[in-house]
Amino acid sequence: MSNLIQRWRSAGHIHLIWPLLACVAGWRFIILHFNDPVQWDPQYVYLPVARAFLQQGWSFLLAPPSCCVASLGYLWPALWGADPTWIRGANMALWACCVWFLWRASWLAGSWRAGMVAMLLLSYSDLIRYFPSELTEPIYLFGVFGLIHALARLTAGRERTFGAVAQGAVMLTITLLSRPILQLIAPTALLACLAALALQAMRNKGRPEDTHGGWPATVSHIAFSLGLGLLLPLALVVKNGLVFGLWGLGTGSGVGFYLGTHPLFQGTEPAFLGFNYDANRLITIVAGNPDTLSLAGDRVQRAAGLWQLQTMSAGDAVAFFSRKLWWWLAHHPAELQRTDSPIRQLRLFAFSTIAVTAMLAWRGWRGLRGRTTNVRSYTAAMVNGSAPEQWALAALLLGMFVLLVGQLLPILYNGRYGVALLDPWLLPLIAFCIARITAPIQLHGGVQKNWRGITITVPQGRMILAAIVSLAAIAAITSVTYNLARRSEHVFIDPQHMGQVATHLSITDSARIDTAGMVRLGEREWSTTESPAVFMVRLDQTDVERIGRADPFNALWDTEIALRSTTAGQKQKTCRKAYVAYQTATGAILQPAYSLPLALPLSVDGKFHHLVTHANAELRPGEAGNLRIELACQAGTVVEWRQTRFLESRHAWDAAAHIKP
Repeated sequence: MSNLIQRWRSAGHIHLIWPLLACVAGWRFIILHFNDPVQWDPQYVYLPVARAFLQQGWSFLLAPPSCCVASLGYLWPALWGADPTWIRGANMALWACCVWFLWRASWLAGSWRAGMVAMLLLSYSDLIRYFPSELTEPIYLFGVFGLIHALARLTAGRERTFGAVAQGAVMLTITLLSRPILQLIAPTALLACLAALALQAMRNKGRPEDTHGGWPATVSHIAFSLGLGLLLPLALVVKNGLVFGLWGLGTGSGVGFYLGTHPLFQGTEPAFLGFNYDANRLITIVAGNPDTLSLAGDRVQRAAGLWQLQTMSAGDAVAFFSRKLWWWLAHHPAELQRTDSPIRQLRLFAFSTIAVTAMLAWRGWRGLRGRTTNVRSYTAAMVNGSAPEQWALAALLLGMFVLLVGQLLPILYNGRYGVALLDPWLLPLIAFCIARITAPIQLHGGVQKNWRGITITVPQGRMILAAIVSLAAIAAITSVTYNLARRSEHVFIDPQHMGQVATHLSITDSARIDTAGMVRLGEREWSTTESPAVFMVRLDQTDVERIGRADPFNALWDTEIALRSTTAGQKQKTCRKAYVAYQTATGAILQPAYSLPLALPLSVDGKFHHLVTHANAELRPGEAGNLRIELACQAGTVVEWRQTRFLESRHAWDAAAHIKP
């Protein structure tokens, strides 16, 4: 092994150990999950459409189901016979390509150090989770990492070859035909490149034109690559428009837009709050067809999404999209609970790294204005250590991330989109930033017969100290932000934005209230004597039968209570959370396994507030019992109750009444 490492090192290949390790780690994960069940989307969308294509051949492209998803969503599975075993095996090859593309792009952005950091970050990301599946993410990620590598070749690598242009074109085509998230950004980028070239030509009118170097040459090659990459997607758009009246690469944007602006679901997966998808109900009401990916269904949902946006006030829109922006940037708590990967820490680390790098670079550029030679400050050295083309690539990656976040804001949020659509642009950017921050730290070591270890060469003590301080600042910002968010963030239904609801049961009789750890103060008031205390609203068999006859699709529990403290000098915030469950007459406490939206924040201000949770699954009464609310409050807290209602969400019906078929 020692001799092998020495030969690799002498040949300059020692750094390839990092992509090899990342590749093997990914393969190991895929193999461990090779026999996992097929997920819902492939089971009911991608694989059936792929089998239809295999049966009908290319004539299938003229059938309406061919545009229910982007073309590679079914062509890639069809290439492997729509067999999950073969598809997952092929995805192993895609993973190896993704690792290589990321490694080479990061190397071009900031040498082997950036490549090493990118491989480490990739191992902590959640991207590998999508490869042992038949989802569109593997082929999409192959395309997007290949596109990033091509852009790195054209910018940081300063290549002027048709190979780099062709790679960018092919990879752009793959991304658009697998998951057309760039279908607006890519044409806009092409127009921006052409406008920049035209402006430069006007400025240089009458001067000899330099076609071999400088940024115009890079921009012209990027424009050429974008133009070639858009040809086939444009042809498919024209085909879909002429044949089906759909001027796009596939349906699905309608349901994403409707759910992404849904006030009750808060623009996220309905399951995050315990609800079911109501998009099928909406389409059935308007078009009589429950298929969310049909052409008619896509139009209905798009119109409903526009209606939802129009009904938002300016203040509501700011609050709604600010909340979604945080989730797109730092992930939803439901996703954090689902996965054991440090995906939020990685995101916060990314933003902290970018912010610190930007601040240091700005200070470095300011220093360079006054001193053009012998600049020895850490920030100036950090700026000088990379070519302008590498900084341009970093700016391009950051710009793509910002544009994608802006485009995704009105679209349905879930962890799958948040990771697969955004992480590929962040990973090489963070790697570049870390490489620049740690540039003064030079590691030298060798594997010899007698191991001598790793030595650290410090060119300037102040510079390495600045690098260490910068890294410590990034770690501190990441840790503080993560802990603040974890303590202050809650997942709950917004009582002020539930949409239209119907009341099926209203309980106002205080004789139907049972408590534990409380004493009654009045007809509707109690005082807690211990913590936690339990507040229970009794439901008899008549109530259960009434709820059963209504059989709502999405139901809610709404309890109005006011909390106040009577202890002199006691802080107002004396309660932590309320935990909601359903308790049967036999004493069994029923609660869904996913209980995050059933832990509600409390306000001890003496005002009435609505405690709202879903009333689906185990919270839907099947027998007489009690709606159980456990209050984690200090002893002596006064609880005043007004009413408890069982509601049905009628938002889908309300939306259907306000849109045209």
